[in-house]
Amino acid sequence: MRSFFDLYYGRGSKEFETNESFQLLFWCWALIGVKPLKPYGFFRLLQMAICWICLLASPLVFVVGFTQVMQSSSMTVILTTLQATINVMALPLKVIVTAFYLDRLRSVEPIFKSLNARYQSPQARFAIRDNVLQSARLFITVLASYFGYATISWLSSIFTHTQPLNVWLPLVDWIPHPTTQYWLHFFIEVLYVYFLLLSQCLSDLYPAIYIKALRTHITLLAERVSRLGANSNLTNEDNYQELIDCVRSHQEILQISKTVGSVLSITIFMQFTIAAAVLCICMLNLFIFADANHRVITIVYYLCVLMQTLLTCYQASMLEADCANLPNAIFHCNWLALDKRSRHLLIYFLHRSQKEISFVAVKMFRINLGTNLSIAKFSFTLYTFMNKMGVGENIKHQFE
Repeated sequence: MRSFFDLYYGRGSKEFETNESFQLLFWCWALIGVKPLKPYGFFRLLQMAICWICLLASPLVFVVGFTQVMQSSSMTVILTTLQATINVMALPLKVIVTAFYLDRLRSVEPIFKSLNARYQSPQARFAIRDNVLQSARLFITVLASYFGYATISWLSSIFTHTQPLNVWLPLVDWIPHPTTQYWLHFFIEVLYVYFLLLSQCLSDLYPAIYIKALRTHITLLAERVSRLGANSNLTNEDNYQELIDCVRSHQEILQISKTVGSVLSITIFMQFTIAAAVLCICMLNLFIFADANHRVITIVYYLCVLMQTLLTCYQASMLEADCANLPNAIFHCNWLALDKRSRHLLIYFLHRSQKEISFVAVKMFRINLGTNLSIAKFSFTLYTFMNKMGVGENIKHQFE
C-alpha cells in the first residue's frame, strides 16, 4: 500500500493499479468510522460509536441551533445558518447508504484488477497511473475547498466574537462563565464542522472517482479495439481471441457501472433534492442581506454546493462521450484483415457497444451536466421569483 505522498506525486517502484484510486477514500472512511478497522479493538469500536453519534445527531444540533439563532440574530446570520442546516439534513442518510453498500463498492476491485492485467504496454500503464494521480489530486483539491469554507467561517467568527454556524451544544452552552463557554463552544464546533465536511466530501466525491476509473478503462478498451487486425504477425485465431478478450472487458466494465451506479444513484438523488433550495438561499443571502464578511463566506459556500453535484455530473457526461467513441473505434478497426468468424463477433460487439453507460438518480434524474445545469437554473428562477415578489426586501424591512 502506497503512502499519501506516493499517490499524490506518482512515486514508487511498483506499477500503479486502478484500485489505488480509491485508497484515500477508504482511508478517510475508516477515519470517520464508516469502514470498520480490523482487529475490532475497544478503542476502534469507541471511535466508530463516537463518529456515528456525531453524524446521526448533526441534523438535530443544526436545527435546534437554527431555531435559537432566529430569535436573536440578524437575517444574514439566519440565512447563513439555514443554508448549512438544509445541506446537513441529508448527510447522515448519504453516509448510511455508503456504509450499507460499502461491500458492493469493494466487490468491483477484483474486476478492476482483472482489467488492469490486460494492459501491460507503457502507454496503458501510464494512463492507469495518471488516473490514480488525478484522483488523489482531485480528492485533495475538493477537501481543501470544503475546509477552506470552514476556515473562512471560523476566522470571521473570531473577529466578530460569534460562532461559525451556531451549532447547538447543550452541555457546553450550559456553562455559566461566558468566556469559557464561548471558547469551548467555538473549539468543539470548529472540529465538528471539519468532521462533517470530511464526511460530506467523501459522499460527494466517491462517485466522481469511480466514474473516472471507468472512463480510463473505456478509453483503453477503445484504443485496444482500434488495433484489431493491424498486426500482420497475428493469426486469425490470435485476432479472434483478442476480440473475445475485448468483449469480455466490455462486459466487465458494464458490470462495474451497474454495481457502482446502484450506490451512487441514491446519494446523488439526495443531493439533487436539496441543492436547488440551498443555492437559492445562498443567492438570497448574497444579493440582499449579507455584509462584506458573510458575502465572502456565502460565495465560497455557493461554489462548494455547486461542486457537490458538478464533479459527478461532469464525469458522468464525459463517460457518455467516451462510450460514444467505442463504436467508432470498432467500426474503424482493420476488420478486413479478420476472418469471417471474427467479423460476425465484431458486428455483435458493435451492436452491444452502442448502448452508452449512463447513471440515473433513483430512476428520476439523469446524472449529467444537463441535470446539474437545470438545478442551477431552477435555483436562480426560484430566487428571481422571490426577488420580484419582494420577499427578501419585506423580510429585510421587518428585521430593521
